[in-house]
Amino acid sequence: MADPRPTLRARLARAGRIASDICHVGLSVSLWLAGTLLAALGMVLAFLVVAADGRPLRFFAHLQNLSTHYLFADPLARAHFDRQVLALILGLVGLLVIARLPSFVGKLRRDLARGGQNG
Repeated sequence: MADPRPTLRARLARAGRIASDICHVGLSVSLWLAGTLLAALGMVLAFLVVAADGRPLRFFAHLQNLSTHYLFADPLARAHFDRQVLALILGLVGLLVIARLPSFVGKLRRDLARGGQNG
């Protein structure tokens, strides 16, 4: 009669697969979030370029004007501006996460269902 308990080798193989899946999910999520954050920052940059009519000199003039006003503003105005910029970035990241999440979850499910098979 065969022993119903799995052997040590089978348990180690299963633990290895679980660890591999955890690492894959962790790396996939971190890379996906990094890409989403970069996309949000790129949207802000694109808005600034559009505001400058696509002209590099006007773009850098806007940046210089913004930096001059920021440096000479009082601390309360700086804090208010910082909160507004943070809210803008978080809002854009939130919208991108909502838009991209279903396709990411589907891809991650396919990858995990494939179970380490290359192809």
